[in-house]
Amino acid sequence: MFFFSNNYNNKVSQSVVRRLKGETESEPKTDHTESRREQFSDTTTETRIPREPSQEVKKLESYYQSKLAELEKRNASLLKQTTAQFAEAVQEVEKKFLKTTGPQVCSDLQTKVYQCYQSNPDQTLECSSVVKAFVDCVERARQNALLRKG
Repeated sequence: MFFFSNNYNNKVSQSVVRRLKGETESEPKTDHTESRREQFSDTTTETRIPREPSQEVKKLESYYQSKLAELEKRNASLLKQTTAQFAEAVQEVEKKFLKTTGPQVCSDLQTKVYQCYQSNPDQTLECSSVVKAFVDCVERARQNALLRKG
């Protein structure tokens, strides 16, 4: 059944018409899916969602595609900038803190420690006197380097 008002077609289901007339439904519906089926079967093709996107949807899609591309471009630019800043910071830290190592100190004692450990793998305490001499030598070299800079 169709009602016409303001030049719009409104389709009303038969059960609504019966209720408007004051009639009661002959059998109560307990199955909600059945009433849903009736609702959807009464819809006309004009009220269904069109399968092809409208012009407005296409415009919106195009707009958001361009915005997305713009954001991706800006993100790539920020990534480049951040990477460059990070590389600069790394170089600055390396200049300040990672000085080139000086000449090797106490290399003869270092060799003796290594040889002692090789010849006494199960008795490393046998090498304690050689290790102490090496540690003392390294400490003296460190103190001398500090005095030269100070």
